[in-house]
Amino acid sequence: MKVRIVLFLLAVVAVFCFFQFWYPYHFFYHEQNQIFLCEWEYVAGYFQRPGGLALLAGDFLTQFYYYLYAGATILTVCIALAGWLTYRILANLKVNAWVGLALALGVMAWLSVCHFGISYRLSSTMSVIGWLLCLWIASTVSSLRLWLRLVCLLTAVVPAWLLFGKPDIKTLKGPDLILEKNFAVDNEYYFGNYDRVVDIVRSSDGWNNQMLFFYNLVMAQRGELADHLLDFTPNYLGTFEKIGPETPRLTIINQNELYWLLGDMTFTERAAMMTNVFAPDNRNVRMMRRLAECNLVSGDSLAAEKYLRILDKTLVYRPWAQRLRQHGRETYAQKMHLVNRRDTITITDNAHFLMMQLLDAHPDNQPALDYILCSTLLLKDIENFKRDYDRYCLGDSPGPDRDVLLHRIHTTKLYQEALCIWLAGSQAPQEEWQRYIHREDVMQQFVEYNRERGNPRFRGTYWYYFDKEKAPEI
Repeated sequence: MKVRIVLFLLAVVAVFCFFQFWYPYHFFYHEQNQIFLCEWEYVAGYFQRPGGLALLAGDFLTQFYYYLYAGATILTVCIALAGWLTYRILANLKVNAWVGLALALGVMAWLSVCHFGISYRLSSTMSVIGWLLCLWIASTVSSLRLWLRLVCLLTAVVPAWLLFGKPDIKTLKGPDLILEKNFAVDNEYYFGNYDRVVDIVRSSDGWNNQMLFFYNLVMAQRGELADHLLDFTPNYLGTFEKIGPETPRLTIINQNELYWLLGDMTFTERAAMMTNVFAPDNRNVRMMRRLAECNLVSGDSLAAEKYLRILDKTLVYRPWAQRLRQHGRETYAQKMHLVNRRDTITITDNAHFLMMQLLDAHPDNQPALDYILCSTLLLKDIENFKRDYDRYCLGDSPGPDRDVLLHRIHTTKLYQEALCIWLAGSQAPQEEWQRYIHREDVMQQFVEYNRERGNPRFRGTYWYYFDKEKAPEI
């Protein structure tokens, strides 16, 4: 008996360790992809659907995935409960104890594998527990008199009907560790852990667009996008994406983060709304937060309050809603300053056009300036890079902050290297070189590069990228 208990506990520990230390970010995805409101009308709506109690229990517990260690703990307890019920049912049916343990561990393994998929919700596991609970009740009455069995079975009918529903059985697959890493960079950025995002990307053996997208967002937040644009090739900024009916859901979430960073509240709100559309029951708590922030920054306090009142009805986000009411204007003062308040009608989600609108309104919008210049450089579009550089980086400097920004732009190595290409290609006179090139080391290295054009020792320069690397297709 003690050996079986030890084996069962080891299986429980293994489930917890795997989901907590190898698969934790899936919990945040599930938590953010729903919203649970503590109000009777909302709760009563669950009982209008088959398996309403299983859905209610699953969604109620899922909201606590927000807290560190809570997700793995809740899931492990549910899986362990399913295994224990299986073992007790088989014991009541006089099945050999070791066979019963093997089958119980099999149920636990099956449920664990189901949770590898992002579309499998905790409510499905609650439904399985409901079925097992009713079978356990039925198995315990086998030694009672007939009338007692009937009473017990009839008593179990109501909770069984509420709990059962139909478990969402999926094709069993292994853990998607690539998707887990994508969720990792997304959520660490969302939580503001920018150093962690950088560490995840730089320590990975391979990279994908999702990881590079958030890496570049971090660099843009720090004003270092141009310094690190060529850290990875090919690179991905997300500025060439457009939202449409075929756009993957993760890309829409990404666009929301990009537009928010750039300061375009109209398209931020659009991307957040689109994400809500694709969420279960059209509810996504992460997008509710973003919509509240977006409307606060835009100055529409009534619309912001609409979303804050919804968040007030949650257990987890109620304190956040109160903080936003009290300190939101102070927290987002800089972003409110950069909002485009000019009367414009945008008929395209071409990011280059949107960034031009933002910069025309506020030339000191650092993220928009870096993204517009870096986007054209990724495409090797030197002509448009030079046009945007002249438009937004030359001329008068109406303030100390603008002076600091322009000094950084004028001395950034990537931009200086790109200007060398334009100046050489246009056979510019010496005065133009002196006007644009402010770094002697770049000028000297450009002379060396032209002697050994394409030499791998110049990898990491824009000249090498321009000559040897492939530009992204749009």
